[in-house]
Amino acid sequence: MRAATRERWRAHVAAWATSGLTCKAYAAKARINPRTLTWWKSKLGAAAPAFVEVTAQVAAAAEPEVGVLEVVVGRALLRVRGRVDADALARVLDVLEARA
Repeated sequence: MRAATRERWRAHVAAWATSGLTCKAYAAKARINPRTLTWWKSKLGAAAPAFVEVTAQVAAAAEPEVGVLEVVVGRALLRVRGRVDADALARVLDVLEARA
């Protein structure tokens, strides 16, 4: 299996997890098969990726909220709206990673 395929589906699984959508709704929005999405979720296991590349396809499947950044660290979801100071965000992420 190609690494690009695995990473593409890892990105979809992560985007689905943070989207708040059902599997069927996310799959319809992303134009992918919901059964394939759940298969990949089980194949990839519970391990969350340290980094998920946001491709045009994954970004198009996300809710159209402008100026929103969502970061998953362990079991925590950090949602930032609008402008944010990079140093402040880095400190928050450091704390979350230490607790994960």
